Amino acid sequence: MPIDKEVAARAALRLLEEDGLDKLTVRRVASALGVQAPALYWHFADKRALLDQVVDVMLAPAAGELDRPAAGEPWWEWLERSLRALRRALLAHRDGARVAAGADLTRAVAMGTFAERITEVLHGAGFGLADASRAAGALVHFVVGRALEEQSRPAPEEEARAVERDGFPFPVLAAALRERHAAGITPEEDFGYSLTIMLTGLRALRDRLG
Repeated sequence: MPIDKEVAARAALRLLEEDGLDKLTVRRVASALGVQAPALYWHFADKRALLDQVVDVMLAPAAGELDRPAAGEPWWEWLERSLRALRRALLAHRDGARVAAGADLTRAVAMGTFAERITEVLHGAGFGLADASRAAGALVHFVVGRALEEQSRPAPEEEARAVERDGFPFPVLAAALRERHAAGITPEEDFGYSLTIMLTGLRALRDRLG
């Protein structure tokens, strides 16, 4: 029976949610579909190609809702809500950011859609096309990287214990982390703060363009 790429990707996503990326193999996906591994290699040259299809399945709903700035909506506010949507989509799946890291956008089309639309919006805001694409790449990679950190970062209680251990080599960082933990700052707030830094920089660059 022919194997549909999306069916295979959804089977891989189910296994990913159950056991994580480290245990996900093409052979296991084939077994879940009741076929031999060569049947999948007909569609996917390697595991990375399969993962790119998984990324497409993970992000397709968010990409499908990706709009353009509403009338009167500042471009940087549109960027913020669109990038938050990308982050939520990555965090909605176990190891979602690890799967997305290094994706080929010609196969992970939904992820490419974010880069395409962000480039379009930044170009419309006055950035040169090349610079708009460079900024789009930086923003998408930033979101993936932050999501990757969130999914691999220890729980707040564990992190708090780590900075109190003997031999922690960064006293200023330890003090800063204590302050953040005491304030109850959440990962989402951390993300928002970092995103504000990036968007403020882009707005300053745009202002220099006149």
